[in-house]
Amino acid sequence: MGQPGEHITGGWTLQSAYLAPFQQGLRLIPGIALLFAIGSLGKLAAAHVPHMEYVLFAIAFGALVSNTIPIPRVFAPGIRTYEFWLKVGIVLMGAKFAMSNVVDIGAAGITLVIAEICLAIVVARLLAKAAGLSEELGSLIGVGVGICGVSAIIGATGAINAKEEDASYAIATILIFGAIMLAVYPLIGHLTNMSSEMFGFWTGLSIDNTAEAIATGMAFSEQAAEVATVVKLSRNALMGFVILLFALLHANRGLTKQIDNRWAFLWARFPKFVLGFLLLSALKTAGLFNPMQTKILVNMSNWAFLLTFAGVGISLQRSRMKAGMKPFIVGLGVETVVSIVTFIMVNAVLG
Repeated sequence: MGQPGEHITGGWTLQSAYLAPFQQGLRLIPGIALLFAIGSLGKLAAAHVPHMEYVLFAIAFGALVSNTIPIPRVFAPGIRTYEFWLKVGIVLMGAKFAMSNVVDIGAAGITLVIAEICLAIVVARLLAKAAGLSEELGSLIGVGVGICGVSAIIGATGAINAKEEDASYAIATILIFGAIMLAVYPLIGHLTNMSSEMFGFWTGLSIDNTAEAIATGMAFSEQAAEVATVVKLSRNALMGFVILLFALLHANRGLTKQIDNRWAFLWARFPKFVLGFLLLSALKTAGLFNPMQTKILVNMSNWAFLLTFAGVGISLQRSRMKAGMKPFIVGLGVETVVSIVTFIMVNAVLG
């Protein structure tokens, strides 16, 4: 038999192992509660302003809080979950779509998606070279604008051995223009009398971050948000392939290491929540959700987005946007070209 102390120590070790997830969960509560409070305040404000969606208020209030009040560290773990809630919201949103809707929108938009990605990458690399920026920074800006904003930049940074400073500049540039587009796009859409489908395609094609693309669509109409989500997910689904191509390009130039298992590389960088969205869409198509179940899942999706958009607002901190002028100018050029060209393409195809 072992000594009594061993049983006690072992028991405490076992108990600690069981308590650890619970303790981690407790650490998230303050930040999630803050996200909920800010998002709910946004919904309350939107209810008193005609023709305004709550997402704009949730993001605005979040940005106001983060830029005027020092947020205690105890809130940080929960606040960082906003990207998780974005993925949850997108997955649950799949319950609204029959697969035919996904296929129709995806089939109509895949050519536009590929054209937009190529355009963003080529323009970014050309402008970065003209501005005297590093090839890596130009690549990161191109990937960020072309595919999936911050997620794509983070994924590509390690793949091409870019410097952390380059990643910071690219992310700051993406955040700045995402905030600008969120305010400007709905105005342009209304002034040019775009339909919800056209606006959704334009938003899904040209806005970088998934959360901001969905928020901008919602600021126009619910239908625009649905279209923007599917088009944006089409861009996201290509993220692994584009990052792999960049990694191979840089490897051939001796700028990064060779990739031994390309399929493993693709899977590691593929946005898994896209599969969850498609799964629920397939279940919806198969008739496995009755109207009440669909309504519950959609409501859960909306609550997840409420937390997401509050977190997006909090992330828009001035201290994270102090990039040098050259990356900012390159980003402005790329975003402007992509916005104008995709606007023309969408009007040509759907107008």
